[in-house]
Amino acid sequence: MTQKLPIFPLNMVLFPGAPIQLHIFEERYRQMIGRCLEQNSQFGVALIRSGSEVSPDDPWVRRQLELADAAELDLGALKRELGGETVPHPIGTTAQISGGESVRLSDGRFYLVATGQRRFRIQYFLQRQPYLVASVAYLPEESSAVVAEPAQQLRQLYARYWAAISAATGSEAPVETLPEQVIDLTYWLANRLQVGTAQKQRWLEADIATRLREISAAIRAELALLPNTESGERGSWN
Repeated sequence: MTQKLPIFPLNMVLFPGAPIQLHIFEERYRQMIGRCLEQNSQFGVALIRSGSEVSPDDPWVRRQLELADAAELDLGALKRELGGETVPHPIGTTAQISGGESVRLSDGRFYLVATGQRRFRIQYFLQRQPYLVASVAYLPEESSAVVAEPAQQLRQLYARYWAAISAATGSEAPVETLPEQVIDLTYWLANRLQVGTAQKQRWLEADIATRLREISAAIRAELALLPNTESGERGSWN
């Protein structure tokens, strides 16, 4: 099944089920979001592979640069980052706007709250101006029956991680309710773990078994940096 979908390239990865908060200030994305709100439709979030997240030609962006320049701030690095065609990764996630939590300001900007829904693959672009619109195909989700045991091991590993954090810091571990469905668990942890966007994009694109294996490895790596609490060694850890 294919669908026409407006694409919002960002320097972040959105996972199904994960929340996202956005400040929409560029004119092209004001148009896009305004249309999504009018039609109660979704937009796609895709990690930027190359190019800039914002256009230096947008009036609001130009004004901010002028104000920063007037304040004698160093704009060299920022100006070098701006411009160039934005190229997103081909796999992203649709986002559904939470109308009750989103606000349109008097100057036309938006503060949005949205939630990731479904993964998609960009097939080709139908439109590039004023914003990207693509023909996308939704990616199927796998059955989690064959990974029930690795998923349970991951839950236990995550509990050990927070027990080690609690022992090292002397503070109580946060009370968290992990998703029951394995697919939801992998997305929830992929979103929560502090890793780079390249790794998050890999997890978004990966099959469920790969996500389980690599997320477990990432947590084990963090555990290895913590004091050996089982032997009673507290060590120096910050």
